[in-house]
Amino acid sequence: MKVNKIFKTAALVLCSAVLFSGCIKEVLPKAGSITQEQLADSDAGLGYMMKAIPAYMAASTAMSYDHSDFGYHSIGVWMDHHALIAFPCTRPDRGGNPYYCRFQATNYGFDMSMNGGYTHYLWYNYYPLIKKANEVIGAAGDQEDMIEYRAISKAFRALFYLDLARYYDPLPAKAPELPTYEGDLEKVKGYTVPIVTETTDEEAAKNNPRATREELFEFILADLADAEAIMKRFENDPTTGKPELEAEVYGTTPTYPDLAVVYGLYARTYLWLGGFDDVTYENVPTGNDAYRLAAEYARKAIDTSMAPIMTENEWTNVTTGFNTIIPSWMWATTLSSDTVLNNLFAFVAHMCPEATYGYAPLACQGVSSGMYDKLNSSDFRKKLIVGPNTTYEEFQPYTSMSRAEWEELAYRAPYTNFKFRPAMGERVDYMTANAVALPIMRVEEMYFIEMEAMAHYDDAQAKNLLGQFMQGNRDSRYGRHVMANVDIVEEIIFQKSVEFWGEGLVLFDMKRLNMGVNTLDQNYQSGMLFKTEGRLPWWNIPIPSSESSVNTAIKGFEGPDPSYGYESQDAI
Repeated sequence: MKVNKIFKTAALVLCSAVLFSGCIKEVLPKAGSITQEQLADSDAGLGYMMKAIPAYMAASTAMSYDHSDFGYHSIGVWMDHHALIAFPCTRPDRGGNPYYCRFQATNYGFDMSMNGGYTHYLWYNYYPLIKKANEVIGAAGDQEDMIEYRAISKAFRALFYLDLARYYDPLPAKAPELPTYEGDLEKVKGYTVPIVTETTDEEAAKNNPRATREELFEFILADLADAEAIMKRFENDPTTGKPELEAEVYGTTPTYPDLAVVYGLYARTYLWLGGFDDVTYENVPTGNDAYRLAAEYARKAIDTSMAPIMTENEWTNVTTGFNTIIPSWMWATTLSSDTVLNNLFAFVAHMCPEATYGYAPLACQGVSSGMYDKLNSSDFRKKLIVGPNTTYEEFQPYTSMSRAEWEELAYRAPYTNFKFRPAMGERVDYMTANAVALPIMRVEEMYFIEMEAMAHYDDAQAKNLLGQFMQGNRDSRYGRHVMANVDIVEEIIFQKSVEFWGEGLVLFDMKRLNMGVNTLDQNYQSGMLFKTEGRLPWWNIPIPSSESSVNTAIKGFEGPDPSYGYESQDAI
């Protein structure tokens, strides 16, 4: 078994090294791109400083971590690979090469040590974003004519810290291949990440311990409460707001968070806290108290946003599907052609199989055969997945590929997902194709939060909500398949994983609920065949050594290395 592991590890490292050398040619920008110099220019004014936050989210920022670094949404793709919801579907036995997928490390569970590239990549995406938000919050302070900037930036900061809290909270997990893992995990139990605010100076940052779960969530909730109070004022009396902000914050491009988004962040926060029914905090709700608040705030987000649910045409449109802002998107990032970095540092290059210039048509990101088989044929989301028996005539309304192109891909990579499209349907000119909008928060998420939170204290009502959502919006025949004895939480998370595939939301649900994975007897690649009793150990991320080398309070409390905590069944 150990010999097999050595060969497996060597093969993966070798393939990674080959990939990192650049098998696909990286094209230099034809036009302008987001640069550090441009971001620095944002210091010219508070408005420019605030605009730097969403700009930074859409940029390649984390030490240019391979071609998979294209900002905030690249983390979402990594998360779905973490959860084994997404993975390369191309088949080596049919001429495919799954190593064109740049996100495989988390499918296999390697590169997760304190010195790992992915560990550093995460850290150096989030903390620079927090710094940008802190700069605006600090500059705005309590100035009456600046507080709207403060509210928006605090909502951004709450988003970033909430992600970090859920990623770095070390929850119990088994690691059969790492005998000391569970014991080592106890050392950091209940601790999250260091809190850096607008008042944290350099000296304090050098001795800044991991905050407890209670401390960090008190901080997040305080940010949301401040943002909510300010945004309520401006919503009730819009004339008091800054005209230049009104057009952007409450206009047709939801680049900045508004009140509905703040309610959505509350809902995400309380949903996570609902998973802790074995602890009680003085100022932070947990267990069913938190789940009730999650359902309440999800409904507030739905009602405040007044956003409609995505339609079948919006979902399946060959030209605009998941690349163009629509009313259901409560919060989004956007790229224009003059901010596209190059052909490969881009979401489209990795996730849109119709983009001829990127990794996507080679790696063919897709879904498990288990997910595909479980979906009813009347569920329109299934129409965008290349089934093993799907014909070109059946799929033609959902692709701009020629018959020859599509049939080659369908043979080589069944179960590829065509959910995401290049901008304007452009397949060759990457400056146009990569200039997409991508959702940070959709109203559909609020419906799923409401029903899942409710399932923990009102099973019957949760089933009713799920049935209404599915039958009315995704699968007209769904009602026939909701049995009386269904595990409603598992079913909700399954449907949520279909709904938000590629958007990076479901890993946190699976981690919170201690859900296991079973990738056996499906279309997963060699090396990622697991059947677990609960969480995978690499859903707990250690803090990188570069942080503990300068922050003395972290030294020794980074968290254990979870890499290869489970061995793939084909290596045994």
